[in-house]
Amino acid sequence: MAVKVKISYEEPQELHTVLKLLKPITKSCKAEKVGNGRYRRAYLEVNIPEGNAQKSVNSPLI
Repeated sequence: MAVKVKISYEEPQELHTVLKLLKPITKSCKAEKVGNGRYRRAYLEVNIPEGNAQKSVNSPLI
């Protein structure tokens, strides 16, 4: 299952930390070169293994 995630961050180090945490499941990442305003955005596409996917809305992920 693929999921798209939008991340807002102020400093490039923040994005780097998030990418390190999500590296095992990250499929692609596209970050804005220049952000207008206080926050910059990055768009990730992550793959969630079928065994870890949530089956229903009321059941926990873990």
